[in-house]
Amino acid sequence: MKKVMLVCNAGMSTGMLAKKIEAASGNTLEVKAYSESEYQDYLDGVDLVLIGPQIRFLKPQISEAVDVPVEAISPMKYGIMDGKGVYEDIKKLIGG
Repeated sequence: MKKVMLVCNAGMSTGMLAKKIEAASGNTLEVKAYSESEYQDYLDGVDLVLIGPQIRFLKPQISEAVDVPVEAISPMKYGIMDGKGVYEDIKKLIGG
């Protein structure tokens, strides 16, 4: 099972999105959400890091801190909590 980490300011709204992505994947992905202040404690086994649009300016720093791909979540998909759409993006990035 692939593991995807969502990172945002506090991890609250991305927590809801994480559940929708897992459901859209038919539970073939494990998706967890963390705040940008704590994500580094949970990187073990993660295949992809997706960052919330509100912190996309941190992408270079986060990319340097991890050994896996880092991408920003589409602001449109994030805004409407489009778990299926984000899952489709994940499949393009790491397969699924």
